[in-house]
Amino acid sequence: MPQALEVHMSFKGKNALITGSSRGIGRGIALKLAERGARIAIHYYRNRDAAQATLENVRKLGSDGFLVQADVCHPDEVRRIFHQVRSEFGALDIFVSNARTEAATFYEAPMEITLEKWDTAVDSQAKAFLVGVREAAPLMSDGGRIVAITFAPGGRFGSWQPGWLWAPRKQPWRCWCDISPSRWPAAASR
Repeated sequence: MPQALEVHMSFKGKNALITGSSRGIGRGIALKLAERGARIAIHYYRNRDAAQATLENVRKLGSDGFLVQADVCHPDEVRRIFHQVRSEFGALDIFVSNARTEAATFYEAPMEITLEKWDTAVDSQAKAFLVGVREAAPLMSDGGRIVAITFAPGGRFGSWQPGWLWAPRKQPWRCWCDISPSRWPAAASR
């Protein structure tokens, strides 16, 4: 079997925002981008100590960044994240929408989930992503990248995938975000 080829790209001089980057997958993405030279905006909701530890690791890798606290369930707080990014970095090259509330706050079967939990799921994933794209677009030049990470459970929470919840909301953005910011609809630059 052929070995996988690893491509080493430099992100020196690039600015990245990863929501939910104090731990888990978001932390891993932040550290990998920092290792390659990107400055990192580290977002967290409640765990400032974990976010600070991520920032310290970013600095050990020779990069820099800052912390930003926000609850992504609230559009005004998502907008505030991007205002801080603009203030600290001036521009943005990479936006990774990774934050979500804890699975226990919304992860239930379709016929059992309460409307309140449904709203939390949609607000923390789809709505936060939409607001984030609209805020990120004006900060990006051609070549900017937007990535959405979607929760897909393993055996811990059950074997079914919550595609019924996420797919209808995130799939349209896949096509939209694969093009350069200069081709995004005018609404994205508001």
